[in-house]
Amino acid sequence: MGRRGTFGRRKRINILPILTLILVLVIIVVLGVKILSPNYTIAQMEELKSADVIKTEGTISVISSVDTKVYSNDGIKYTNRHENILKLDSFNNSIPEDADKIQSVTSLLEKLGDLEEIGKVKELAPKPDGYYWIDVSLTTEEKKLVFNSEEEYNFDLYYDIEEENIYVKNKYYDEFSTKNNKVKLLGYKVNDEYKSLIEKLTAKTK
Repeated sequence: MGRRGTFGRRKRINILPILTLILVLVIIVVLGVKILSPNYTIAQMEELKSADVIKTEGTISVISSVDTKVYSNDGIKYTNRHENILKLDSFNNSIPEDADKIQSVTSLLEKLGDLEEIGKVKELAPKPDGYYWIDVSLTTEEKKLVFNSEEEYNFDLYYDIEEENIYVKNKYYDEFSTKNNKVKLLGYKVNDEYKSLIEKLTAKTK
């Protein structure tokens, strides 16, 4: 009669379900942080420098009053209930004729951090001459873990026509957050190069 082994047969552990669970938890944490946490606008713009931007679009308008609050209507959140909006132009990188405008808008975002910062304000006062409002939406293609995904960035630039200062939301929040009802605007003093880009986009170049 054969001798029985001292130890029983080893139990094989299937690690696939464990790895899958860990992956799911990581994705949940990443999404939770994204939804609940603010991202500083300048940091977002720095991210874009190394990102693969696949779509750039937006509008250029004149407004007399700036409103950065978030409103809700039947569960749909929206922003920018500005006053006296007069649309001047639009841009879309899918339109070949918009190539120059896309380049100017890209330069506005990239060069913003090079301007002299003049501080944060809670709101901008209504003005007769108003503000140029440049609403920019950029879509990037990114690879996170094993998945390819698209990320959308939205920026609102407000150019004070009289004072020649430009303002941007201090923090960027996604559409699921209402915390940007408390957002401040970060101001910068525009230099001649930046002013030229603004004038080019608003067709005000002399």
